[in-house]
Amino acid sequence: MGALVAAAWQPVAWPFLGLTALGLAVGLGLLSWGRPLPALLAALIAFCWGCGYLALHLAAPPPEGHIAALADNARHELVVQAEAPAEPDAEGRGFAMRAQALRLDGRPASGGLRLSFAPGLTPPPAGARFVFTGRLRPIVAMANPGGFDYEAYARREGLAASSYVGKRGALRLLGPADLDALALALARARQHIADMLGELPPGPGRALLRALILGQRGEMSAKLRDAFGDLGAAHLLAISGLHVGLVWGVCFLALRLALAAWPALALRWATPKLAALLALLPAAAYGALAGGEAPTLRALIMIACLTGAQLFDRRYDPLGGLALAALIIVGLWPEAPLDLSFQLSFLAVGAILLAAAPLARWARALGRRSGRMGWALGGLAGWLCLSAVVGLAVMPLGLRHFHVAPLLYLPANALLIPLVAMLALPLALAGAGLGLLWPAAGLWLWRLALLPADWACDIALAWAAMPWAAWFTAGPSVEVLVLLHGAALAMIALRGRGRLWLGGALSVAVLIVGALQAWPPAPDGKLTVWILDVGQGSSAVIRTPLGRVLVVDGGGWPGSDFDFGRRVIAPFLWSQGLDRVDVLACSHDHPDHVGGLAFIAQHFGPRQLWHNGHMSGRGWSGRLLAAAEAQGLAILTPATIPRRGQIGGARTRLMWPPAGQPMDGWSENDRSLWLGLGLGRYFVWLPGDAGPKVEALVAPRLPTGGRHALVAPHHGGKGSCGQALLRALRPELIVFSCGCPNNFGMPRPQALDNSRAVGARLLSTKHHGCIKIVTDGQRLEVSTFLQQPRACGG
Repeated sequence: MGALVAAAWQPVAWPFLGLTALGLAVGLGLLSWGRPLPALLAALIAFCWGCGYLALHLAAPPPEGHIAALADNARHELVVQAEAPAEPDAEGRGFAMRAQALRLDGRPASGGLRLSFAPGLTPPPAGARFVFTGRLRPIVAMANPGGFDYEAYARREGLAASSYVGKRGALRLLGPADLDALALALARARQHIADMLGELPPGPGRALLRALILGQRGEMSAKLRDAFGDLGAAHLLAISGLHVGLVWGVCFLALRLALAAWPALALRWATPKLAALLALLPAAAYGALAGGEAPTLRALIMIACLTGAQLFDRRYDPLGGLALAALIIVGLWPEAPLDLSFQLSFLAVGAILLAAAPLARWARALGRRSGRMGWALGGLAGWLCLSAVVGLAVMPLGLRHFHVAPLLYLPANALLIPLVAMLALPLALAGAGLGLLWPAAGLWLWRLALLPADWACDIALAWAAMPWAAWFTAGPSVEVLVLLHGAALAMIALRGRGRLWLGGALSVAVLIVGALQAWPPAPDGKLTVWILDVGQGSSAVIRTPLGRVLVVDGGGWPGSDFDFGRRVIAPFLWSQGLDRVDVLACSHDHPDHVGGLAFIAQHFGPRQLWHNGHMSGRGWSGRLLAAAEAQGLAILTPATIPRRGQIGGARTRLMWPPAGQPMDGWSENDRSLWLGLGLGRYFVWLPGDAGPKVEALVAPRLPTGGRHALVAPHHGGKGSCGQALLRALRPELIVFSCGCPNNFGMPRPQALDNSRAVGARLLSTKHHGCIKIVTDGQRLEVSTFLQQPRACGG
């Protein structure tokens, strides 16, 4: 909790570290007097240490030459070293790799890089140094309310910038990486395994094996990752404590049997202790091979504690092992508690440790009452109940971040865990170990592992496609999560009446606060327009004076299966208390505008879809049209969209395309819907990607008088924001929706100069993130999500 407070408010570190020292002194004094350490004092020490330690870490400036401060979207010569093998892209767009910067334009540099390699270009192997020329891009998040902070996530993962290695990047190998012998051997072993995986037939099964062995999920399609997530089985795609524990358990059993078969050794040494100690080696090797993430290290530390307790004949306290693992991980990575995998891992293990003993007693009693096969029934019932407990424990946090409740959690995990963790994983790891010595034998085992891996993927895709497999929702707020976990801790830690009184009071508070926050916002009589940050694309959300909601365009990346509706627009809507949309509008059939609308059509109950009448029905537009048909949306085109209308107390205008005019010879950009929404004397204009020719035709038809805000046509590209349009509107505000950074130079200097010439205030999603425009018809209020404009380079 202290780390979360430090991340949110970034306090001064020293007061909290001083309080930590004071608390430790008091605690040591109590222990020296033979008194137990109060739980409240221990909690306060942990809080102050977590807060002060992370605040100290965040306040430290990056070292000189760190690429986080040098990423300017300009071309540079970079010398880097690959510490992990490249992973193929699920959509066949080349490879991606993590690397460490060594030199930038001949000067020393440092920091992690995410590199993307062009299709047809062979990436260097792990453990190699190489040089190339490419743009050094800053890693930025889409800055919207309710959005995922990818920039902070990348920083925690050690990534400071990104670059693209193209065929003109002059890629050249320089030799082995500057690593110690052990790290270099590990990198080469990982590369050998990655090369072997490339010999398997491509498909979801191979992608799952890569995730299980190397911890790389880039080859998995977004659809497959979402399928496992929607079933509550995403933990099977990560190198989790379950996998590490399984490796240790299997090796312990095999070693114990093998050592017991050696009489001389068995008489001299306690074989269970020796087997437990030796089994740590393959478990640690697997953790290192998979990248050493926090859940992996947590499992290894707890196993090491168990082994130590066995060696010294001491009682093992698993909760103490869990606490020690948390302290060690936070000591190594101060930002680890901010990562969702850390939170879910410790929450799940804590729930298992608290629930395992009572569930085991209940399962044994059930088995004794059930006759001859009672042991099997009791074991199955206990396992299912423990799975349910874990699912309930992590569900609030999962809902908060992923906004999906997996309704098929129990049956899906009951089927997928045996297939993945008990069949595919042992064969995959045995094949990896054997493949380092005998590649042909390793590949033979992997081909066996492909069978359960493919079955698991097919089941996940089929079950997740069922309409009742998952329920998408806003999820609990931070306040509700704090109250909920407080209630759970009170019920677990307290005894007697205090448990019932405090736990009950906090549970009632959860219900009251949750109900109040779930209530939709009342209409405020104002027209509100949010221009979302969707990178190099466009999306706007409008709430009318009477509370009706429109979504105009949905962002998107060309050639990508990243769902902007699910990942960007829906979380924004939920963050504003908006769980229903009335109208979807797609300005034109380009992926950077249509990409996120299908998800909104499926899950937010819109009644109408407006488009320009020229949808190809391929890719994202095909998904949108299919979703609209399945949900029974009324589809309106320029022939049926009202030229002048009203929606929820706001005036609407459709300025382009003209009704009844053939548009076959026009470009897709120039077919864009040009929409306007007004209240009182103010209008906000959304022209899509209309070009200069359309601007000239629309300008004389725009309403005279009044005041205006304009979203720049075509992101402020070449020829946009022409003088005729700006003289006709004289806008107070011009918003440029474009990526940070982008390769198109948007907004173009001419568009900026023309906009400044008419005295407009200029904002861009590139620098300011989401932009909120509010008018009551008389005044215009504008605010930005980012308080300080971000630098984006070129």
